[in-house]
Amino acid sequence: MSFVKFENVYKRYKMGEITINAADGVSFEIEKGEFAVIVGASGAGKTTILNMLGGMDTCDEGKILVDGKDIATFNKKQLTTYRRYDIGFVFQFYNLVNNLTAKENVELATQICAHASQPEEVLKKVGLEDRMNNFPSQLSGGEQ
Repeated sequence: MSFVKFENVYKRYKMGEITINAADGVSFEIEKGEFAVIVGASGAGKTTILNMLGGMDTCDEGKILVDGKDIATFNKKQLTTYRRYDIGFVFQFYNLVNNLTAKENVELATQICAHASQPEEVLKKVGLEDRMNNFPSQLSGGEQ
């Protein structure tokens, strides 16, 4: 059985009288441990697919199965639990709190994790042990 499976997934956005089909019958499967890449032209729906898989957006039709569970049927509370414990997401924009240091931003994230690592360990693993007391504005885009 596939670990991730999209079955005939549709997502439509209404903008006034115009309907945009961001996902128009998307179907694919990803096996556990498989490396997958989503590619396509600008506006093809890549971000929409990832937002639905990440539980940050819902589909209008279809099934989104993750480890046998149809997350498309989840209510808001179930989606929050799913996002908290089952999925990881790296945003294009970092969503860091500007008046907190790098260490404090990591500490903030550890408050919602069941088995969080120590912030100092995390920052060391990514090569930022010397930057943990810097604010986001003092970090490069890659460091952020």
